[in-house]
Amino acid sequence: MKLQGVIFDLDGVITDTAHLHFQAWQQIAAEIGISIDAQFNESLKGISRDESLRRILQHGGKEGDFNSQERAQLAYRKNLLYVHSLRELTVNAVLPGIRSLLADLRAQQISVGLASVSLNAPTILAALELREFFTFCADASQLKTRNRTRKSFSPPVQAGRAAAGMYRH
Repeated sequence: MKLQGVIFDLDGVITDTAHLHFQAWQQIAAEIGISIDAQFNESLKGISRDESLRRILQHGGKEGDFNSQERAQLAYRKNLLYVHSLRELTVNAVLPGIRSLLADLRAQQISVGLASVSLNAPTILAALELREFFTFCADASQLKTRNRTRKSFSPPVQAGRAAAGMYRH
């Protein structure tokens, strides 16, 4: 059976934006009198913005110093800083081998999709000049919660199946 479709994650696979998240969190933390370093930043990888902020506040002994509205504002400002920093991304930020892999997949007429928790994935793909390689891009806004403990990337999976000819809407 011929491979018909491939779904990639974004961060750590296509590119690495972890340093941009770290810089944004570091700036927010410094503004509220908390110092975080690269080692602490490792504990923030793969978790939500709200959970990251909670850990930063806990790390700085300021967990009870901010109400929910203030915490939401800090998280919002962090995202603004992060989104602004995405302007730094260029084609040079594509991880080694990815561009040629995507070109090879396209040459073989294999559909390529992206499933990422990042709401900024389309912006990042555009900055990296990779958008043309992807048949679909699914992000966290399409994440469905079926119950309190189980989450599913239902739309991305359906799109991937459709791209591979295994599912029709």
